[in-house]
Amino acid sequence: MDRARFSSIAARLLFASALLLPLFLGLTGFFLDRAFSNSLEVAVHSRLRGHINLLFSVAELHESRNGNKSELRLPLTLREADFEQPNSGLYAYIFNDKRKLEWSSNSAALISPPDYSNLDLTDQPGQMVFSSLLFQKKPFFAAHYDVYWEDNRGRPHPYRFLVMLSASEYEAELSAYRNQLWRWLGAAGVFLLLSQILILRWGLRPLGKLARALKAMQSGDTSTIEGEHPRELQKVVDNLNQVLVREQSLRQRYRNSLADLAHSLKTPLAVLQSKLGPETPAGELQQIAAEQVARMSQVVTYQLQRAVSSQQAGTTRRTRLEPIAQRLLSALQKVYADKHIQPRINLAGGSVVAGDEQDIMELLGNILENAFKYGHSQVHLSSELAGDCLCICIEDDGPGVPPEERLRILQRGQRLDTNKPGQGIGLAVAAEIVSSYEGRIDIDESSLGGARFRVFLPLLPV
Repeated sequence: MDRARFSSIAARLLFASALLLPLFLGLTGFFLDRAFSNSLEVAVHSRLRGHINLLFSVAELHESRNGNKSELRLPLTLREADFEQPNSGLYAYIFNDKRKLEWSSNSAALISPPDYSNLDLTDQPGQMVFSSLLFQKKPFFAAHYDVYWEDNRGRPHPYRFLVMLSASEYEAELSAYRNQLWRWLGAAGVFLLLSQILILRWGLRPLGKLARALKAMQSGDTSTIEGEHPRELQKVVDNLNQVLVREQSLRQRYRNSLADLAHSLKTPLAVLQSKLGPETPAGELQQIAAEQVARMSQVVTYQLQRAVSSQQAGTTRRTRLEPIAQRLLSALQKVYADKHIQPRINLAGGSVVAGDEQDIMELLGNILENAFKYGHSQVHLSSELAGDCLCICIEDDGPGVPPEERLRILQRGQRLDTNKPGQGIGLAVAAEIVSSYEGRIDIDESSLGGARFRVFLPLLPV
């Protein structure tokens, strides 16, 4: 089978319909045929039962004068017209206990009676027994009823009442029904298949519209996928647009980072270029070169941090908070061993966020390092569930952050205490990472006396 032929959704659905529709219609026809056939048989049995009851109603047992002999008598004519018309296909017989024919209807006058041995020999007095048989090389429905008829002296006389009905009418009606049934089912199959084709074209039309919107976006006419789409596709379109917006944001950040890097390197390069003349002493040139190279190293490190955080933001991988926190606290205790800070950690159960591990480590590392740097002896790390977010709280017992400075220190290059080493990058990088995850950072006063940073990050949906 050619795989390319079924690379289309419409082709697959049509192929499945072409396979399943005949099967479904065939099963439907089979069960309808069985139901109609059974209903016809029930009607035939009901008719045979009525004919036997008719024979019971007109039959009389007559005894001879001496009472030694009894015989069953019926009227010369019966009310049922088919019992009076020869070869009508409806025949009635009565047999005695010796399996001898006692009586037959006028309709059976021109044909030989059935051989008793070919009849259903089921002996169930008082019950109606239905069967099928071949009579005169033709199929017949038969019903017999065995009865014990008592005479005036209470002596029982067994008789078998037998009625046979030709199956030709039944077969003709069933054949006509089957012809109509399969003709209509065939027409319904063709109609349903054509309807399926039209429904598929109509139902898949939004995919064509989506393809055109994607083509317009690829050609640069639009920056996102435009247009209204069905609810099922709208979710996909919204997710794609989010990816596109994120990608555009990343590209813009790369451009900004490159522009910032070029602008930042312009000044130290100009200083170096101006001091490369022969009039500059070697010692002074070496000192200036060292200062400018260190500056350029700081600039490059900063831009690389921005690029990494921008690249990782927005992922939806599951990241557990506890192992990252333990690693960071252990490393920071070694760096600031001279301060003898004993951190305390109290994380809520299920502290898992929707974020990349490197982003979360960079985020917590910058804020925790800030707490270790400015704290005197205490640093607390805790977390709690806050609606659909996880609140990560980092506190220290340092000097704290004045309310008017709390927004400024989250900006790039802004520092509260210029006496301590640093470039004012860490908190800015942390704020950018939190913003990329649509979270937020709140800064207020800690119960320990210093600053409290509360980071709200969205939880990963279960």
